[in-house]
Amino acid sequence: MGDVRFLVLGPLAVEVSGQPIALPAGRGRDLLALLVARANEVVPLHELGDTQALRTAISRLRRALGEADFIRTYETGYLAHVTDSDLIDFRALRDQGRHAEALTLWRGDPFEGIDAVSTTARELTREREAVEALVPVPRQVPAPLAQFAGRDRELAALRRSGPVTLLSGVGGAGKTTLALQWANEADFPAGKLHVNLRGFDPTAPARAEDAIRGFLGALGVPPDNLPAGTDEQGELYRTLLRGKNMLLLLDNARDADQVRPLLPDDPACRVVITSRNRMDDLDGTTRVRIDALSHAEAQDVLSQRIGARATAEPQALSRLAARCGGLPLALAIVAARADPQHSLTALADDFANDDVLDFLDTGEETTSVRSVFDWSYHRLSPAAQRLFRLLGVHPGPDVSAAAARSLAAGAPPLAELVAANLITETRPGRYELHDLVRAHARDLAGEAEGREGLRRLLDHYLHSAVGAAGVLHPFLSEVDVLAPAAGVVPETTDDRTSAQLWLDTEIEVLIALSELALASREDRHAWQITWGVYNFMDILGRWHQAAGLLRSALTATRRLDDERAAALLNQLLAHAELRLGDPAAAETHLAEALRLNELTESIDGQIRVHRYYAFCKETTEDLAGALHHARRAADLSERFGDVSGHAGSMNQIGWYLGLLGDRAQALDHCRTALALHRECGDQLGEASTLDSIAYNLHHDGDFSGAIEHYRQSLEVFTAIGEQFEIATTLVNLGDTHLATGGVNEARRVWQEALEIYERLNHADAAQARARLTALPAASSSG
Repeated sequence: MGDVRFLVLGPLAVEVSGQPIALPAGRGRDLLALLVARANEVVPLHELGDTQALRTAISRLRRALGEADFIRTYETGYLAHVTDSDLIDFRALRDQGRHAEALTLWRGDPFEGIDAVSTTARELTREREAVEALVPVPRQVPAPLAQFAGRDRELAALRRSGPVTLLSGVGGAGKTTLALQWANEADFPAGKLHVNLRGFDPTAPARAEDAIRGFLGALGVPPDNLPAGTDEQGELYRTLLRGKNMLLLLDNARDADQVRPLLPDDPACRVVITSRNRMDDLDGTTRVRIDALSHAEAQDVLSQRIGARATAEPQALSRLAARCGGLPLALAIVAARADPQHSLTALADDFANDDVLDFLDTGEETTSVRSVFDWSYHRLSPAAQRLFRLLGVHPGPDVSAAAARSLAAGAPPLAELVAANLITETRPGRYELHDLVRAHARDLAGEAEGREGLRRLLDHYLHSAVGAAGVLHPFLSEVDVLAPAAGVVPETTDDRTSAQLWLDTEIEVLIALSELALASREDRHAWQITWGVYNFMDILGRWHQAAGLLRSALTATRRLDDERAAALLNQLLAHAELRLGDPAAAETHLAEALRLNELTESIDGQIRVHRYYAFCKETTEDLAGALHHARRAADLSERFGDVSGHAGSMNQIGWYLGLLGDRAQALDHCRTALALHRECGDQLGEASTLDSIAYNLHHDGDFSGAIEHYRQSLEVFTAIGEQFEIATTLVNLGDTHLATGGVNEARRVWQEALEIYERLNHADAAQARARLTALPAASSSG
């Protein structure tokens, strides 16, 4: 017969050689419990009921036990021979002072569900309670921060998350503060364990075996009773946690390898981990990303820490919060520097004028923002460190994986930076850096490395933008763009949809890069990026911003002494000024553009300037002057074989002839222009010419023909995305609808035009609004 072990500290069970055996139910189980409850003691027959039924029950019990028959028969009664049981072990551990280990043997109520031994069960329960009173309930979680604000979303996520939750984010994001706030609010009757794993401290990270020994002590295991081996200690640790509604807070963990040995094997024990590492290789984990605080939350934090003074200087408070970028560590440092003897405005001014990371340097490695970021940086691979430094060159607001590839001149280890929470993947293939993290990365890059990285970045975006702009506007002015540096792989767009999507996604980056290139005296890139994005900014109606970029870019052309570039930018600036309703300023720039184009003998430039001059003259109602410049552009383009330029000039001539009342000549010129535009694939020119034809047909009395041509024009303008031209054509279409008595149709298209003008913040909204206002009178008169 193998070793027999009795388990009574819970449901009654018997094991033979570690395997449970089936026990009888009813009377047989009651008899077994009575005998085991008084193990190694003869239980008198009269207490068991000395009848034939007793003997029959004992016989059946023995047959059920088989080789495990441990029942001894005496003249006066029966005895259960017990040498191994959980009760024996419990009492031995208790007597050795190993109370926490003793309690792990309990699986529930003693002799659970067997009333025949209820008195013994109550006595055993009292034994357990006495031992429980000797075991400490661990309360290791530190007190929360007195001034806590925000994080409602993250606290809610913690409350509903699973058994293992990871709070991850960049250093200084307030992960520990959040965890402590929640841990102190939450109820865990069995206690709360906490350890700082020092995963990113300047000293060595804590070892898992050391943390386990600390936890065992907190759980009531005396040092002299610790198992000798680390594996045995780990097993004891997990045993002590089983079944307990307890919190385990693993703070500042380095990686999954450091955490795994500390995880319990029972979901009853709740685990919360804080780390700068996302630990993507830690399975079964609920991840809660801890980002910077919102501006409002950041102001609340500063207000709580600074006190009543904060409400007296709301603008200074807002500036301080913004400069910190919502990073809780930075907010704490700023609040500590809020000297009551000086105003917050003075503090905000000092912060604005100082290097942001220098200002946030406390002189302590554990609290300075730069040092906190540095710990994460030094744990990266060399390739990831290089990419991180280079990303500091990027002005933001975000960076694509493709741009990072060009920046790194190879496969960029973005996943490693994401895992370290130094960058965030906001959507597939796009990444962001917190402003303070970017400042640190920029500081780490040396002058030569930073300059090389900037040029690679500028090459990538310039060539990508020029490619996309060329798809949208195939007839852009020709510009000599130098080949990109080795390893730079520009992004390509094959159709209008992908080109527009790329420009729409990258427009903020391109604008920031144009400004950065100018500030860094990378002048060729500065003006060429501005040139590359202007037409798209025109489509979007961002003329004020575009005009500012163009004025700045002119500085770059002057430094380069590039007269052709200056002529082109002056021409584009004139176009922007016309869009903004300032023809006088536009004419000044056109005069300079024409002078430079004639000086450099640029025929293409002269053609474009004369066409822009025509637009400018039209806005001042100088139709004769407009016609003159249109004819001059037509002569030049025909002489030098510029089909697209000639088509555009012919359309202009037709338009101005129509305005001057010569409908027949106007339509002849416009139809010639339409055929040329379609021949060379100039959609913008085609749409504009269709609009001109429609206008002339309207004033020639062919309203149905006008409506059809306006609709065709709108289809092409919509495909291109030219919002301003769509609105203008809608206004013209409404005029034709009204002329035919279509009041409702006119109202519909004018309302649509008004919405576009208002979205573009364009002065022509007044014309659309006036037409709509006049409609009721027009309607009643009909």
